[in-house]
Amino acid sequence: MVAGAQLSTNGPAGKCLIVKVLRFLAATAALVLASSATAQPSGNAPQTSIDGAERGIVRVVVILDSPDGRMLYGSGSGFVVAPNLVITAAHVVSAARERPDYGVAIVPPHGSGLLPAHIISYSPMTELALLEFSGGGGDLAPLTLSTVEPKTGDVVVALGYPDVDYQGATGADLLRPQPASRTSGEIASLRDRAPTGDAIPTVNHTAVISSGSSGGPLLDECGRVIGVNSWHVSGADTRETRGVATRVQQLLQLLDSAGVSPSLADDRCLSFEERASADRAATINALQTQNRELAGKLETADRLTRKPFEPNKRRTGVLAVVAGATVAAVLIVTAGITLLRTHPIPARDAAGPFSGSVSCTLDRNASQGAVGAADVSFDVTGQMCVNGRTLYAPTSDGRYQRAILSAETHGLDVLSIDPRNGEFRRERYPLSDSAFSAARNATSNATDYSCDDPQARTAVAQRNQTLTHFAQGAPTQRFVWRCTRSGT
Repeated sequence: MVAGAQLSTNGPAGKCLIVKVLRFLAATAALVLASSATAQPSGNAPQTSIDGAERGIVRVVVILDSPDGRMLYGSGSGFVVAPNLVITAAHVVSAARERPDYGVAIVPPHGSGLLPAHIISYSPMTELALLEFSGGGGDLAPLTLSTVEPKTGDVVVALGYPDVDYQGATGADLLRPQPASRTSGEIASLRDRAPTGDAIPTVNHTAVISSGSSGGPLLDECGRVIGVNSWHVSGADTRETRGVATRVQQLLQLLDSAGVSPSLADDRCLSFEERASADRAATINALQTQNRELAGKLETADRLTRKPFEPNKRRTGVLAVVAGATVAAVLIVTAGITLLRTHPIPARDAAGPFSGSVSCTLDRNASQGAVGAADVSFDVTGQMCVNGRTLYAPTSDGRYQRAILSAETHGLDVLSIDPRNGEFRRERYPLSDSAFSAARNATSNATDYSCDDPQARTAVAQRNQTLTHFAQGAPTQRFVWRCTRSGT
């Protein structure tokens, strides 16, 4: 190039530069707008989770084999907790427990009909029974149990087959697959005794249930089991009705004694408003980060334009400033639209298979004591933030870890994710009474940090370190899953 030549926008070089800048801006705008249009709120929406839970709700029937043929004796509800295993209320199947001419079967919500079952664990003192069924049921999805203590005022959903839905139905009608009924309400109170006077921790709630609902699950807004519906009561004078459910810790004890390891959730279920607030915060944080990066680039470009460069370089610098400003404007406007729609900007993907929606298959050969354990699935966003709520902290060996103290199992669960090979592992350590108390006291001041809190990762790592000191010896149970991104 001849020294002192001017870079004209009418010349080939100027037109080429402008075309490149415009193409870049168009590509950037398209990319950001597409991401805002397709972004979804972090975590699972409550309706979606409860819809998913409906796939594991069954009708439980007791059938009498008589000289006149098979007759329907009674029915209730139940739900799948592990492959081919169903929980129901003890009184639903008590007749089959007492008399050999009574049999038990389940009716899935979809499919061909009756699946034979038998009782493998029965606890009238907790009003629970565990059934094993055969003959199919591959589409039945095990429900997740919540280990979080419920609170009065929490929104709850009851699923099952109440008789009020089947007025005038014949016995044959009750043996046909049908979707479960759904009602919602709130937790009215938590009690230490059942309506019978037995020492059973219960949840009293306002979701409408009736005969036939017994054995069905009581769910939180995220579709996780917090109780098993067993009674419905009315006030002597007010006639106000309440549903009463056996609390989930009683169910966990029954499953533990039977050697069954269900899918557990130990993080609090966020309400719709809390999820929306977290999504807005994530959008604002992402926007601020992008603006800081753009500001740095614009400052550098501005410095270049102030130096006594040749006119062609000065004009190139000016074009860079204009292009950067335009990009910033596109991002700011798009992020504003995103924020108004309460859709978050997608967080950075975690490494390896743990990114987006993840499906994990239980590796029974690598697992130990994992009878009845099921495959699991979840979402991973950001740096190992599971379902938008539970943050895993990095360890020195390249894995991510979360340690959980469980009052229901009276032990310590250590969960780890290895993004290099797609392994998700849960190891369970029993604790003595003194060790459990010490561990609880050591973490009594811990805060339930959100994934967006800048202090969260350090806090989780410190809590993990404190709790894992109490994990003595080898774990009594080990669950190992092999995970891949859903759809791959």
